[in-house]
Amino acid sequence: MNQARSYKMFSLIGTSLVFAALLGGCATTDALNKAQTTADQASKKADEANANANAAKTAAAQASQKADQANATAEGAKSTADQANSTANAAKAEADKAMQEVDKLAEKIDRMFKKTMQK
Repeated sequence: MNQARSYKMFSLIGTSLVFAALLGGCATTDALNKAQTTADQASKKADEANANANAAKTAAAQASQKADQANATAEGAKSTADQANSTANAAKAEADKAMQEVDKLAEKIDRMFKKTMQK
C-alpha cells in the first residue's frame, strides 16, 4: 500500500515539474491539457495498483487462514490415528494372550487324550 502511495506521489511530483516547465516556457493550453491528462492517467494507474495490492493482501490472508484450518484438521486426524493405533495394539495384546491360553488348553487336552489312549 505504501508502494502505491509512493507511485502516486512521484506521478504528482513529476506532473508538477512538467507544469512548472511548461508554464516557465510559455506553455500552450494544449500542452497543459496533455500534461493534466497524463497526470490523471498516472494517478488512475496508481489507484489500480493500490487496489490490486489490497486484493492480493486479502487473498493471502484467506489462504493463510485456510492453511491454519487444514493444519488443525491434520493434527486432529493424527491424534485420532494415534488413538486408533493404541486401541489396535491393546486388542492385539489381548488376542495374543488369549491365543496363549488356547495353546495351553490344547496341550492339556492332548496330554489327557494320550493318557486315555495308553490305558
